[in-house]
Amino acid sequence: MSDWLKKDRALEEEEGSDDTGIDERDIEQADREVVAVLIKDADLVRQSIQLSEESLLTSKLDQALADGMEQGRRRSARQRGKRMSLQLSAAVLAMLFVLTAFVRISPGFAAIVKDIPGFAGFVELVSYDGSLQSAIDNEYIQVVGKSDERNGYTFTVNGVIADAQRVVLLYTAEGPGIGEEDTPSLSYELKNENGGNVVASIGSAHYFREKDNKDSVVQDYLDIMMAPGEPVPHEIQFKLELGGEWLEVQVPIDHSRFDEMTEVIDLNQTIEVEGQRIEIKKAVITPLQVSITFKSASGNEKRLNDFIDLELVDERGLSYQTKSGMGDLDTEIVRHFQSSYFQKPETLTLKAKGLLMSDRGMKVVIDTEQGKLLEAPDGRLKLGEVRQSGEAIDLSFELSQADDPQKVPRALRIFEYEGYAYDVTGKQVPIRSGKVNSDIVVSFGSKSSVVYTYYFHIPNEEYVQPLTIEIDQYLGHAFKGIAIPIK
Repeated sequence: MSDWLKKDRALEEEEGSDDTGIDERDIEQADREVVAVLIKDADLVRQSIQLSEESLLTSKLDQALADGMEQGRRRSARQRGKRMSLQLSAAVLAMLFVLTAFVRISPGFAAIVKDIPGFAGFVELVSYDGSLQSAIDNEYIQVVGKSDERNGYTFTVNGVIADAQRVVLLYTAEGPGIGEEDTPSLSYELKNENGGNVVASIGSAHYFREKDNKDSVVQDYLDIMMAPGEPVPHEIQFKLELGGEWLEVQVPIDHSRFDEMTEVIDLNQTIEVEGQRIEIKKAVITPLQVSITFKSASGNEKRLNDFIDLELVDERGLSYQTKSGMGDLDTEIVRHFQSSYFQKPETLTLKAKGLLMSDRGMKVVIDTEQGKLLEAPDGRLKLGEVRQSGEAIDLSFELSQADDPQKVPRALRIFEYEGYAYDVTGKQVPIRSGKVNSDIVVSFGSKSSVVYTYYFHIPNEEYVQPLTIEIDQYLGHAFKGIAIPIK
């Protein structure tokens, strides 16, 4: 029994009965029937919105019921007899006011979240991610509301959207000088409940800024994709650097919210495109994504780079896109698709139009002293610039991708990540990508959106020219319709 109902019963015992002729047992029974309905409705709201008992909405629901019923109980039996309907209506209206305060925009849960203090910006932020939008529309969120304050700065973790593979931390940073223009990125650290690193791919910088707080507030979320086989932590220690100091919030993640919400489908099917074989091992469906594991055959002659127009399609023709993955299609990769969990499709089919693949064994030969390209796979790859810059020699390469089958900007990994060049003597020369800052590593040509410029640097040392660099990924494709039933 809730505290307000216990208090109500005590007040009733103090007041005793009266001589109005009204049967108090009937009135009490009527009261309790209505209260029972209100309590049931409140519980349903709590469950559906998935808020804890200490949450803002829960406390307001209890308080609305308490206020309405306590006011009614303090009146005499005669007054209750005449005004019972009005008083109960007041309790109902008080509760409805609390509920409708959270659904002013639309009946969808996005409107509820949008009206919770501090959450308006997140509704806008996640609208660009179909899985997160679907999660919010289906009331799938854990409200956190924990903060740390220091030297005029406040760091708040507003909420968590999580499943067994992905964790999204919604947070707000407030303080002097914080804004989109002068805060391109905020430094952060994540640890699990044991103090270890969170092994995952992490994305950030999806800033939203309140219009009336342009210089002091930003909202963002960290999108944490757990590495294959890595469990979601039960608690994340989230540190954010503001004003030169680290602010910290311990973020609990309630696994009971998603423990029974994972569907694993073993597929073990093989596709073949121009003699290149790929095994589709399994699909894992969770509220925030569909993950499909691909493993390429070790004997493939071609270097496999990606699929052409890879998607999941349900029986209604609804497409679930993929924009991320972990691994390499040439060996093994897990691709993450927009989740179909809340749409509950009857069928789900993996579709593609072919493969992006290139020959193995290609190379680039350059003379860094003369700034000349001596050998390349073909005329589409050109040497842009060779420039000495302090301790490094900066290199740029331009690659025309006008014949890309999807006609979309696509950054290839033309040289192996943290790979090497070799001079004539066989000396190993580390070659590194240019500094990753906005579009520095890969930028578009000024005249054509399908010309990429790739930036690298090597140590500024004496070499026996020329230098040879092995090509990792390059242009090339093969069309073939692919359609594999997932469910």
